[in-house]
Amino acid sequence: MKKNHIQHGNYTKISGFRQVVLSLDYGIRIGPNEPVRLLDAVLEELDYTKLLHLYSSKGRKSLVPPSILFKIYVYAMTEGIVSVRKIAEQCTKNIHYMWLLQGYPAPSHMVFHRFFKRLTTEVLQDLLTQLIETLSQVDSINFSEVFIDGTKWEAYANKYSFVWKKAIVKHAAKLPDKLKELQRKVAMELQQDEVTLLTDDELLVCLETEITKQQIQFVYGSGKLKHTLQRLFEECAAIRNKRIEYDEKLQLLGTRNSYSKTDPDATFMRLKEDHMLNGQLKPAYNVQLAVHSEYIVGVGVFPNPTDTKTLIPFMKQLESQYKQKFQYVVADAGYDSNENLSWLLARDYKTCIKPSNYERSKTKRYREDIGRADNMTYDEMNDTFTCAKGRKLYFERIRRSKSKTGFVYESRVYRCERCNYCGLRSRCQKTYYGMLPKSNKALYISTNYQAMLDKNNDTFNSPLGILLRMNRSIQVEGVFGVLKEDMMYKRLRHRGKDTVKKDLLLMAFSFNLMKLHNRIQKGRLGQRLFEIKTAA
Repeated sequence: MKKNHIQHGNYTKISGFRQVVLSLDYGIRIGPNEPVRLLDAVLEELDYTKLLHLYSSKGRKSLVPPSILFKIYVYAMTEGIVSVRKIAEQCTKNIHYMWLLQGYPAPSHMVFHRFFKRLTTEVLQDLLTQLIETLSQVDSINFSEVFIDGTKWEAYANKYSFVWKKAIVKHAAKLPDKLKELQRKVAMELQQDEVTLLTDDELLVCLETEITKQQIQFVYGSGKLKHTLQRLFEECAAIRNKRIEYDEKLQLLGTRNSYSKTDPDATFMRLKEDHMLNGQLKPAYNVQLAVHSEYIVGVGVFPNPTDTKTLIPFMKQLESQYKQKFQYVVADAGYDSNENLSWLLARDYKTCIKPSNYERSKTKRYREDIGRADNMTYDEMNDTFTCAKGRKLYFERIRRSKSKTGFVYESRVYRCERCNYCGLRSRCQKTYYGMLPKSNKALYISTNYQAMLDKNNDTFNSPLGILLRMNRSIQVEGVFGVLKEDMMYKRLRHRGKDTVKKDLLLMAFSFNLMKLHNRIQKGRLGQRLFEIKTAA
C-alpha cells in the first residue's frame, strides 16, 4: 500500500488483486420468506395508471419508473426508514432495495423527495382501494364490519405559534372605532367633513393625493419631525393592514377556534402525551382510521378536537372509496350522537356504538340522580313522568333545535305541575350561580334519538356486539399502538393537511403488507375476528 495512492481518495488502488466475479441476480441471496418478496408480488398487481398520469409524457422521463419508487418507499417504511436520504443510501447498500430496483440505477434522495411531493391523496387512496381489493382475494376481507377510532396526533409545528379566534375577533372589533377617530382627525386637518364617510382604503387614497399635492417628503429616524399628514397616512395604513391581516386569519380559522402559524391546517388540542403535566394545548390533527380484518382500509385527517363531527365525513369518504358498503359500524362513545345515528340508519348501516353515558350509567351516583328521566316512572298511557316526590310532569310542547352542524331535531318537553315546597328540589334541579331556577322542572326527551339508541343497544349488548366491541379494542386501537410505539410514529413528520394524509396513507400501505406477512407466517389467513376466550 503506497502513501500517494491513499491521498487520491480512490480506495480501489490500495486493494490487492481480486478475482473478477460475474454478478448474479440479487434475488438469489434473498430468503424465500422475506417480506420484500411478498411486497413486490402484491404491489405488482396494482394498476399505476393514475400514478403515471402525475408525470408528463413530454420531456425527460423519470430515471426509475414511479411504480418502483413507490415499492421502495413503502418497503422503507416497513423497516422504519422515513428519511429520503437514508432510503437513497439503502438503494446503494441493501440487496433488498437493489432487487426492487430491477437493474435501474440507484436514485438520489431528490428523486424520492420529488416523488413524494408529486403524489396526491387521490392517487394514494385509489392505490389503497386496489390493495384492499387484492387482499380480499387471499384473506378474510368481506366488508362485514368496520372498526373506527381516532387519535389526536401532534403536528410538526412550533408549540407556541398559536392564533386564537377570540383574540382576533376582539381586536378586529376595535378597528371601526380607531378608523372613526382617524376620520375625525383627517377632517379637522383637511377641513373636509365628507372624509368621515370614507373607508380605510378610500381614506388612504385621499391622504396620498393630498400629500402628493402638497409635495410633502416622508422622513424617518430619530431627530426628524414628521408632518401631520405623514402621521395620519401611517396610522391609516396600519389600520388597513390590520384589517386585512385579521380577515386572512379569520378565513384560515373557518369554524375552528385556533391554528398554528407554522402549520395553518393544525388546530390546538389537549393531548394525552402531556410532557409538562399542565394540560397545555399543542398543535395537532385528529387522525381517523378505519380497520377491517386487522387491515387499515381508510385514513382521515380532520381539524376537529372531538370525534363526533368526524364520523359522517369519514364514512362518506369510505363510501366513495369502495364499491361495497360495510354492514356494521363499530365505534366508541365519542361517536354517539343524534346526528350520527340518524345518518347511519338512514343509509342502512347497522350500528354498534358505545352509548355516551354507558360508563356513567353503571355508577351509583347516576342511579341515584332523581333529576334524570331514566330514574323517573313513565306512564305510557297518560304520557306523563312521575318524579321522586310523586308529582306529575305533563307533556307541554315539541321543541325544534338546531345543532352547530345544521342538524335539526325535535324534543318533547315535559314540565312538572309544581315544584314549590318540594324538599327534593335541590337534588332534582341544577343550580345556576348557587340559585335554583324559578321555573318548574322540565325534561327534554328526543323520542327518535331514544328509539335509535334502543336499537343500537340491542346490538351492543348482544353476543355479536360483545364480540365486535372486543375486536374494536384489539384491532383499531392495536393499529395505533403499533404505529406509535413499534414504528415510533409519535409525532407527524410533515406540515399541511394533504401532506400529512399522504404520509399516513403510505404508512397504511406498509402496515397492511407487514400485517399480511405476519398473518401468513402465523397461519392466521381467513381469521377475521378474534374469538372470546372462555375460562376453562
